Amino acid sequence: MAYSGSHDLALLRKVVVEVVEKACHLTSKIQKNILHEEVLKKEDFSPVTIADFASQALVGHILHQAFPHIPMVGEEDASALRADPKLATKVSDHVKEFIADISLEEVLGALDRGNHPGGEGTFWVLDPIDGTKGFLRKEQFAVCLCLIENGQVLVAALGCPNLPIDSALPDGEKGCVFIGVKGKGASQMNISTKKEFPICVSSSSDASKATYVESLESGHSSHGRHAEIASALGMGAPLRMDSQCKFGVVARGQASLYLRISKTPQYIWDIAAGAMIVEEAGGRVTDLTGRALQFSLGRTVGVAALFASNGLIHDQVLAACAPAEDSSHSCFV
Repeated sequence: MAYSGSHDLALLRKVVVEVVEKACHLTSKIQKNILHEEVLKKEDFSPVTIADFASQALVGHILHQAFPHIPMVGEEDASALRADPKLATKVSDHVKEFIADISLEEVLGALDRGNHPGGEGTFWVLDPIDGTKGFLRKEQFAVCLCLIENGQVLVAALGCPNLPIDSALPDGEKGCVFIGVKGKGASQMNISTKKEFPICVSSSSDASKATYVESLESGHSSHGRHAEIASALGMGAPLRMDSQCKFGVVARGQASLYLRISKTPQYIWDIAAGAMIVEEAGGRVTDLTGRALQFSLGRTVGVAALFASNGLIHDQVLAACAPAEDSSHSCFV
């Protein structure tokens, strides 16, 4: 559906792609040399790194300079840095490589600017590093950014620095940005050359011949329930990777299905950008009953289980999900 609002989507797209590209360069550089003491544990025991903080500060500051009236929902804040001046200085130094005149207080302020509660209205959604465990393993991670207006994602980008540009050449050149604009389709950009081309989901209409993708970490989603659904569909072994790169590989047709069945409601920063790009590429993203996801509920999407498909096999997957949806959650492994 074409966008009929007041935002300049071309300008928004330009800024979003540029800032995600910068964050990819920043996070990739940190990934190569990250130290043990630059990794912290959150209250839920998930890791957060100096790169998460630097990425959010960089993106948050640039967006605020360009669009000061638009608030942001971000995964991180500056509380840990305010308690650790040495770590705060390290974060600031990384951001200064891209914004030379930024002060430490501006870095901390940019981080805290991600405290918007979401809901109705217009706001950015940022995951500065999605897939932190993959980042720490020197594997897949993504910088995920989108703009939401009254529950609709208008522009989105997934920066995937370690993802092969050509899925047929897994050992070839890496580093791409997936881009979606409401009503304008989706594309993939090579980070190093800036070359861009349109992408679309796979044409597979037989689920038994399709490839599915899931999280590498079983703690993020239920590999057991995924296996039950895949078995019912006659699918083979999954492709596994960290982060919203999984939405990207569905959007470009490398996989036809991404299953994400968890115990707790999904955070909006883990879903919104990738889901929109899949839909703009011709796919479909719903919960296990076929309902569209809601991005106006706050900082979560209100459901724990969802999947993205190429659209052609979506009803087959919904039918296979029904028994799993009715069954016990004891298979969460």
